[in-house]
Amino acid sequence: MARLNVILTDSAPVPTSGYSQALRQGNLLATSGYLGTAPDGSGLVDGGFAAEARQALDNIKAVLEAAGCDLTDVIRVNVSLADINRFAEMDAITCEYFSEPYPSRNTIGVKELWGGAQVGFDVWAVVDGD
Repeated sequence: MARLNVILTDSAPVPTSGYSQALRQGNLLATSGYLGTAPDGSGLVDGGFAAEARQALDNIKAVLEAAGCDLTDVIRVNVSLADINRFAEMDAITCEYFSEPYPSRNTIGVKELWGGAQVGFDVWAVVDGD
């Protein structure tokens, strides 16, 4: 059985409690959920929904790079929206980050996200090599 690898980078928010930025088992990588928080831990970025969504995806991108892959290796995206009516805006922003063939995606409306965040993402990716 392939060994479980913990992914950690200071280019994305560093965990301060019981979770990992991402875990890799063999060629499968699963990230934790990311919000639009600054990598330095200073909180949500300013600029509203679009800025939060882009920062969250930039955080995911940094974790993927630390794992030796990139957004083209993502096969699944999970999105949590505090306001499901922002779906079209979220969709347009994610299309800036991903290209065809787009990963599968699940989007859910949630009552609230940590710290008053408006959007959160987590992804699954397939990583080549060891």
